[in-house]
Amino acid sequence: MTAATDALTKAQSLAEILEILRSRARAILGSDGVTVAMRERDQVHYVGEDSIAPLSAGRRFPIGSCISGMAMTQRRTIVIPDIRIDHRVPLEAYLSIYFVGLAIAPIGVGSPVAAVGAYWRSGRPIDEDALVLLDMLAKGASAQFERIVDQRLKRAS
Repeated sequence: MTAATDALTKAQSLAEILEILRSRARAILGSDGVTVAMRERDQVHYVGEDSIAPLSAGRRFPIGSCISGMAMTQRRTIVIPDIRIDHRVPLEAYLSIYFVGLAIAPIGVGSPVAAVGAYWRSGRPIDEDALVLLDMLAKGASAQFERIVDQRLKRAS
């Protein structure tokens, strides 16, 4: 965790931040998969993943119809130990995916600009230590992520 946090503070590009989260989060959390999603106005774009099987990389969803969007708009970590029994989960979007449990933390202070998610195959309760580490990763990425996104927006305007 310390190495990941140090690497995040030194990241100079969005690609570096995404690679650090994608490559290190799964091992740190002991999960079967991780994703990183960015907010793009009223959509969520899944921009990176490391997983035992494909998840959502490259796909876009309306912000109100996915759990990553929910984590961003509600500005809090969402934990779902079993997607099959949670009313917040749009099952049609997840039926072909291998995981049962998930936790997604927003990235960004104020109005989150992204989210990092972890996925597990089992429907057992998600380990509290993994949730603490997920929040630490999200917080560690927040300042750098926002700085880089702000730079991109300034260049675009």
